[in-house]
Amino acid sequence: MDRRRFLQSSLCLPAIPLSHAIQPTAADGNLVVTVQGESPADITKAAVQALGGMGKFVSKGSVVMVKPNLAFAQNPKVAATTNPEVVKAVVEMVQEAGAAKVVIMDNPVGPWEGPYKRCGMEEVAAATGAELRPPEMKRLVSHDFKGGGMRGWRIFKDFLEVDVFINVPILKSHSATDLTIGMKNLMGLIENREMFHGRDIGKKIAELAYGFPPHLNIVDAHRVISSGGPISGNVIEPKTIVVSANILEADVVAAAVLGRSRRSIPYFDPAFQRGMGQVDVKKINVKSYRLGA
Repeated sequence: MDRRRFLQSSLCLPAIPLSHAIQPTAADGNLVVTVQGESPADITKAAVQALGGMGKFVSKGSVVMVKPNLAFAQNPKVAATTNPEVVKAVVEMVQEAGAAKVVIMDNPVGPWEGPYKRCGMEEVAAATGAELRPPEMKRLVSHDFKGGGMRGWRIFKDFLEVDVFINVPILKSHSATDLTIGMKNLMGLIENREMFHGRDIGKKIAELAYGFPPHLNIVDAHRVISSGGPISGNVIEPKTIVVSANILEADVVAAAVLGRSRRSIPYFDPAFQRGMGQVDVKKINVKSYRLGA
């Protein structure tokens, strides 16, 4: 399914307050919501609202981990990392839901200082009061991952010590897997992402997502690398956000924004075989909206 066909069914909404523009949807299976619009922050908030609101996932007094893609020290305009406007919107919604603490964290490729600064996360933390936490090797612990093939792999225990885990990847091209979205973004939880690249990368990514599923996935598809990624490449602007509690189905719908399907993405079928959701976008419960006239 190409992007044009995918968005044909979008509901055109007037530019009115979000609380009136998109009403929360009652839980009905693994719902995936997409919202298209000009403002990354506005469409992020609208998409979560349409899924039922952040209060559906975050309770008062909870500690929440927000995990964007901060793999590379790139300016947000390059679209190699999650848009800071999206991350800021997520943090604000989590705080409004009553969270006691919000942590932003990733394990970048190479030293963390460059990506954290270059990707705009220091500004997000300063504006919201969220903790921008570096990955510390001394905090790596062995994790069972539901007894799958990754049993015993080491994970940053920061991700184990929170009440809610929100995955906030960017949709972009990747030379090893065609696309990196939510499932592959989880490689930032573990000690050595390079161990994934090579043989059976799709199976390993599926096992990672099966063994450590986020509570909520918010895919930044506002400005993305459509080819040539993951560090840089051809940039386009679908101006879309995809949200779901189901990581596989969020990824499948996000992939459709760029006209990709299970045929080119090696971790979709292994995840489907583990019962993690549908890989045929036509079988997924999708509600699509367009914010603004």
